[in-house]
Amino acid sequence: MNASKGLNLALFGALLMATTAPIQAAEISFLTHWGPDTVAQLDAAIDKYEAANPGDTITVRAVPFGDLLTTLRTSGGGAGGATIAGIYDAWLPDLVRDSLVSAAPEAIASDTRANWPEGVVSAASAGGSLYGIPNEIDVYALNYNKRLFEEAGIAEPPKTWDEFLAAAEKLTDKSKGQQGFGLINSWAAGVLHPFASLLVSNGGDLIVDGKPVLDSQAAKETFELYEKLITSGYADPAMATADANTTGPFLDNFVSGKTGMIIMANWWESALKAGMGDAFADVATAPIPVGPSGDKARSISYSWMTVVNAQASAEEQDAAWKFLSWLNGPDSGEDGASAMGEILMSMGILPSRTSDGVAFAERLNDPFLEGYTQTLSDAKPFPVVLGGQEFSESLQQTLEALQFGQVSAADAQANAQADATEILERNAQ
Repeated sequence: MNASKGLNLALFGALLMATTAPIQAAEISFLTHWGPDTVAQLDAAIDKYEAANPGDTITVRAVPFGDLLTTLRTSGGGAGGATIAGIYDAWLPDLVRDSLVSAAPEAIASDTRANWPEGVVSAASAGGSLYGIPNEIDVYALNYNKRLFEEAGIAEPPKTWDEFLAAAEKLTDKSKGQQGFGLINSWAAGVLHPFASLLVSNGGDLIVDGKPVLDSQAAKETFELYEKLITSGYADPAMATADANTTGPFLDNFVSGKTGMIIMANWWESALKAGMGDAFADVATAPIPVGPSGDKARSISYSWMTVVNAQASAEEQDAAWKFLSWLNGPDSGEDGASAMGEILMSMGILPSRTSDGVAFAERLNDPFLEGYTQTLSDAKPFPVVLGGQEFSESLQQTLEALQFGQVSAADAQANAQADATEILERNAQ
């Protein structure tokens, strides 16, 4: 054997060993707040992915929504923490500042920009970079009990605040333990988002150009509307306790027909169906009533995304992005839908990928979801700013103080503006 031939055989042998050696498994984990039934669907999608991608293993860890951000910060940000996490977009600026999440690779960023609405992509971005793949988008609508409306002689859902207050009065019957409108307390987003939806439907905003504008006339009228609901007895804060799974009196009182109207997001359809059974047919949806300073019915909107741990190894990050691209892509589900879209639709949540909107067009036009999809184009995104979660929790406390009669509408407005100004200025430094 000559030297050249021996060298070629050696190279061939080395190549053969490299190509036949077992691929080292990339073990990644997915942190979520979804319940057991939804996690089971995610696990089924993972099984399908792993069968087509031997060498990658994905495990799911679920925690309550109230623990999600804390878990992500305390364990998910380290090298041994979750590789993937589902997050509320309002948390993104703080997570980027603290170097807890990784920017998406350019190929995935380009694909996302091409297949998701611009506003949703913007909410998943910071400093011009995309930091995850968007999945759900949520808006708010007025939910009401048609049976209670008929019994109270109310012909149609209220379109203005005056009609809203009149309906709340007719629906309130203390002898039956029945309230006209259900507020929420004990849960930051649950407290804030209905208030914000009434505010934007009154022509106002929470934050503009990074600065709070809770000192506006529109905000003044919204705080006064809450005060009117409480002092008139149309809303009972003792019936309002809830958490992110809508468990507790807030859900129970609407399910049992003790609450005439609420303002709530589309995603809670599954909780209503589970709690009401056949009585779910009594539930209808309508746009948020328009306030005296508003020009049309609007809602606040917010979105979620999946992010990748910046502290994970390069191999783990690559595997995570590959899986997320598949999970959110049109080939992972049935009939052009993504597996993520199928998971979201099972909960009554609107998927934000454009092709999912086409794939689920018939389902998105059912009577319950139609009240949400009709107002989606006029929705105002919840502001995504540094200190957003702290801002939300501060405003929650102010609104709860107003609910329980601890402050007047005027004091609540002044406190909210002062606190928000301090929080946003401090976090912007």
